[in-house]
Amino acid sequence: MTASRTVVRRVVLGAFVVVAAVIVLLVGSAVLSATGLSSDPHGYGMFAGILFGAVLTPVALVLWLLYRRLLRREARSPRYRNHR
Repeated sequence: MTASRTVVRRVVLGAFVVVAAVIVLLVGSAVLSATGLSSDPHGYGMFAGILFGAVLTPVALVLWLLYRRLLRREARSPRYRNHR
């Protein structure tokens, strides 16, 4: 049972890392578009970066809170305490 929880916890952490990286890339493209350093004449990159970043931020928050909950639950299990 503990091995499956560990796998789920690691998958959730991996999903969080991917979503956080996508948010960073989107915000970076929005900043480049806003400052005029990108080749985006109409500014669609700025709007897309802000919009998709705003949509993905709650997803990242939920994944992080789920990871922390799974980590606490695993730390409280009796098997974890016996392996210290």
